[in-house]
Amino acid sequence: QDITSIGLRGFGLYLPSEISGAPEIAEVSGLSLEQLEELGIRGRHQPAPEDQPVPMAARAAEQALEDAGLAPEEIDVVVWTGEEYKDYIAQTASIRLQEELGCREAFAYDLVGQGTTLVLGLRIARDMMLGDDTINTVLLAGGTRNLDLVDPANEDTRFLLAYSASGAAAVLQRGFGANRLLAATVSTEPGLADEVYVPGGGTEMPFARDNLDSPLMYFNVAHPEVVQAYLAERFPQRLAQEALRCTGGASPDFLALRHLPPASRAQVLEQLGLDQEQSPALYEWGHHGANDVLISLQEGLNSGAVRDGSLLALVSGGIGFTYAAAALQWGPSGLGV
Repeated sequence: QDITSIGLRGFGLYLPSEISGAPEIAEVSGLSLEQLEELGIRGRHQPAPEDQPVPMAARAAEQALEDAGLAPEEIDVVVWTGEEYKDYIAQTASIRLQEELGCREAFAYDLVGQGTTLVLGLRIARDMMLGDDTINTVLLAGGTRNLDLVDPANEDTRFLLAYSASGAAAVLQRGFGANRLLAATVSTEPGLADEVYVPGGGTEMPFARDNLDSPLMYFNVAHPEVVQAYLAERFPQRLAQEALRCTGGASPDFLALRHLPPASRAQVLEQLGLDQEQSPALYEWGHHGANDVLISLQEGLNSGAVRDGSLLALVSGGIGFTYAAAALQWGPSGLGV
């Protein structure tokens, strides 16, 4: 079987309507507007009480199914591609989605990828379809509310202040004659696995009366100077390398890149030889973890930067640190590459 026979048939996004602007974020964080601009933060989507990860993912998935022109019963597999932090601890969110959407002929499971899960899901979906000819259509869907885990007063985690809330979903189908998935790559940096995490709530340090509403409930950084140096230097390099790895060394026509501060974004674009029009900044949107790449893709379609025959690279990276990228040829098969 040929991986080029697998295409992105449809996708959907759900974004909460409330947006916090830079002045509001400056007030709660103690940062100046200039400092927020250096972080690439002009706004972020704030969830309403009903905007929980699974419901946001479900709303995006409904759009993705409509975009794909498919009924829920035509989905063979439902994969959760949102964040590990979701409505409930130890919840299998994919099965909840399966029930909500009516994908009764599918089986479901959750992925965890710390900001790369949707692109990782493209890789897994492709591999499943190549390995099992009974799987023809896969729904990837996830929501994020990791902004709940960021203490705006913590100077060590200010690089996470852009976190926003959203849902995103994509439908992959074997034999779909457009938007071909050419390749998907994943890599990790195991030496930094324990640098950024939420200390409380796990088996090592369960929540108790004496630590609730404490810094243990939020992201902490073990060695701030190590992480800051890595984010400024190595992180952009690894993102660019992952982009080239998924395209086989070719510079893409369009880069759907996760949210980055302006300086880091400029590094990635320079390494790939791209201009600003070939990769929209997400400063007004905030950082939506794994969902960034679909927001960027939608922006590219809206602006006309993504057109039939374009070689696309969808590139994500997250704490851990982990990286994932996917190459797609947009439009009908036979165009472009």
